[in-house]
Amino acid sequence: MKTSVIIAAGGKGERFGSDIPKQFVELKGKPIIVRTIELFDDIKEIDSIVISVHSEWFSFTKELIAKFNLTKVKDVVVGGKERQDSIYNALHSKAIEDAEIVIIHDAIRPFLSKALIEKILDATEENGAVVLGITPKDPVKEINNKNQILRTLQRGKLSITQTPQSFWKEIIIEAYNKARDVNYIGSDSSQLVEFLGYKVTVIEGEDNNIKVTTPFDLKIAELILNGEKK
Repeated sequence: MKTSVIIAAGGKGERFGSDIPKQFVELKGKPIIVRTIELFDDIKEIDSIVISVHSEWFSFTKELIAKFNLTKVKDVVVGGKERQDSIYNALHSKAIEDAEIVIIHDAIRPFLSKALIEKILDATEENGAVVLGITPKDPVKEINNKNQILRTLQRGKLSITQTPQSFWKEIIIEAYNKARDVNYIGSDSSQLVEFLGYKVTVIEGEDNNIKVTTPFDLKIAELILNGEKK
């Protein structure tokens, strides 16, 4: 099935404490976003990649794509006010018109195995809507507005979601269009699909699939990269 990837890179990275958005910070000599794009650029099953970015970084992103010869990036679109708006814009790019599956991934998750990407694709073909999830390692408590524990949740019934999240194109476009029509805001793409009433399948993610949002995360990313090289 023809597959397109949307990489959400519209954040400005205020929490990172850098002069530039975290997705453009270098990780061992290469911008994080480039490492993320390369995950998919090297996989034969991926037909096209669309990047959504803040308008201030549009030209710079195009320069990076050319510099690192990221041939499967077919479009760069300007994002919106929120992440959901940015993905909506990317979903309506001509670069994914022929796609049957759309994968949505964070620009700041540069570690993901090829085997897991292929597993996601297989699961999407069968189920239509798939997300990655990690079972919490520590007890999880539900609290009230006074920070008092209401109950302890069963870890075996909980999942901390990651990206990529992958969908049949018709499902995800319908979900984003419907959300915009009724002004519904979800925490991620799968919540919009759930809002439509579709069942979303969770498959096991990877511990290395971290989201680089703080300087501490960057240090962890460096350790992961050093381990991969060894």
